[in-house]
Amino acid sequence: MDRTIARSLEPELREACADQLDDLRWVQMDWQHGGALIGFAEFISDAGEPQPAFVKFPVPGRELRWSRALQSCGNPPIIPRLFMSGESLGSHDIAWLVMERLPGEPLGAKWEAGSLAATACAGAALHACTYETPIDRPKRRDNWEQLLERTKTVLQQKELPSHQEWTEGIRRAEENWTSIVALWRSREPIHWVHGDLHMGNAMRRLDGTVCLVDLAEVRPGHWIEDALYLERMAWAHPDRIQSDDPLHAMSAERTRLGLHNGERVEALALARRLLLAATTPAFLLHEGARKHLDACLEILHTGLELWAQDGMANS
Repeated sequence: MDRTIARSLEPELREACADQLDDLRWVQMDWQHGGALIGFAEFISDAGEPQPAFVKFPVPGRELRWSRALQSCGNPPIIPRLFMSGESLGSHDIAWLVMERLPGEPLGAKWEAGSLAATACAGAALHACTYETPIDRPKRRDNWEQLLERTKTVLQQKELPSHQEWTEGIRRAEENWTSIVALWRSREPIHWVHGDLHMGNAMRRLDGTVCLVDLAEVRPGHWIEDALYLERMAWAHPDRIQSDDPLHAMSAERTRLGLHNGERVEALALARRLLLAATTPAFLLHEGARKHLDACLEILHTGLELWAQDGMANS
């Protein structure tokens, strides 16, 4: 959204908040890439007490829905407390949020031992809170066959670091691609997942509890999708995964919360890793860092060796 236009809606925002919004100032966050306008403010409670607030608009309807629905999820809630929200500002159909402003930076701002596992456990808590919510839209079906073809095209057109190893890895992956994709597409159970679970979307409250933000990608899926999305962010730092394994942390926390993890967890996780690693060259614009590419190549070759072991894919 154009910042000038957005700022022109400030009077409507203040009116919608019944004059409980004070000291509003618009900011540009270091991590911000989207088009939403972000503001810091003081929200004056009904008791007259000012509370640090975070203002955001426009927000997708999905984010508004889940920001409201998850307010009763935990004590304190697994997402920031919502002070006020709405679907419009004046005559404009623009959804907006005024939420609790959390101290400090996201967990991803600097590495600390335990952060991966803590984020994974917060993801499990979100899964528990949405577990009984009916699925009202289809799960996403990625076109892995098309992504593999795009990867092959990239390898033909560009000279990647370790190009020969990539070419050999993709050749071997293609031999098993149908069975890898078939296994992944058979995944169950399907419930709501965060969809964008990484440490940049996790913050700590002063009491140490982890809070998740940015609910614009919440969708139906398998919990391993959240776990492996988080794990993949650390593939270039395998020592962090070894000491702070997000897949096992999330699995254990889900079990503790009474959630069903499904069958063949390790085989499904392997299939997901292979799909993500093999198609990394298809996203070179976003994932072209040499260290990340090297890590994905290592995951691909290691995963293919595991896949080749008798009974791994059919365990």
